[in-house]
Amino acid sequence: MSVPSSTVQTTLGPLPPSALGRINAHEHLIIDGGYTVVKEPDFRLDSVEKGIEEVTSWREAGGGLIVDTMPFGCGRNVDKLERISRATGVPVLVPSGFQKASYYLPDHWQHRFDAQTIAELLIDELLLGADRNNYDAPIIDRSEVRAAFVKVAGDYQVVTATTRKLILAAGLAHAQTGMPVLVHTEMGTAAEELLDLLEGAGVPPARVMLCHMDRNPDPSLHVRLALRGAYLEYDTPGRIKYQPEPVLLRLMREMIDAGHGDRLLLGGDTARRSYWRAYGGGPGLDYIISVFDQRMRREGFSAAELDAIWHHNPVGWLGLN
Repeated sequence: MSVPSSTVQTTLGPLPPSALGRINAHEHLIIDGGYTVVKEPDFRLDSVEKGIEEVTSWREAGGGLIVDTMPFGCGRNVDKLERISRATGVPVLVPSGFQKASYYLPDHWQHRFDAQTIAELLIDELLLGADRNNYDAPIIDRSEVRAAFVKVAGDYQVVTATTRKLILAAGLAHAQTGMPVLVHTEMGTAAEELLDLLEGAGVPPARVMLCHMDRNPDPSLHVRLALRGAYLEYDTPGRIKYQPEPVLLRLMREMIDAGHGDRLLLGGDTARRSYWRAYGGGPGLDYIISVFDQRMRREGFSAAELDAIWHHNPVGWLGLN
């Protein structure tokens, strides 16, 4: 049975919009092994205790729901996410679906199974509970925590045949459950093609979140996507290696002034030990709300504009408006 449309399934159970607060639309709280951390050890975020420390800072800065975006097969651990959530009182959304192909071995089963078979696996996670074994074992061990959305991922400037198949599976899962879709774009590229494919698979653009779009800060592109109804997630604050913050601030102001403030979301995407103060790095998971939010206020963003970005827009992506 699907979750009622007036609530979203979280690690703390079904919650209404009023319980979600200010939402971090793209985050990574646990990356517990997998090929991901074999390739890049800095991605290993396996400590519940350090996760609690970081999420506590987020909560104390005024943060609410966190959208965790590490799907199965590349480091997801639903039990650890639940432990962090219950210890801090901060609800977390658990994903189903797939990261970009480079986070899996080339012979991963996603390349062999057809779209219908994969869709059935996604649907079961959305309606019955996330598999603790991440569909990597011959035994399925379902958590009581259900996945709340499906993730798919593009590559730099291209959409592969496997990704096209996974998008078809996501469309079938959406048709069955009504759950939204979150899209990893590689540096904000191929976004229009990915949105075309999702719409063709039956997912309305208004239920699609296109992530990392500020890494391609092209206002013309962003306006086109927003006009179609897609949500654009920005996550470069505090990570100057991608771009200086004034670039994002100008982009956000242009989008709002053009009438598209209702399509913007903010996330942290602090998916490295070197980004967490709990591991001795920075800027910390709370940066986007404790520092960047304050900068936006100083730069003239209104309370209504920020309320939309932090709460109303992600709630809309979830289909709860």
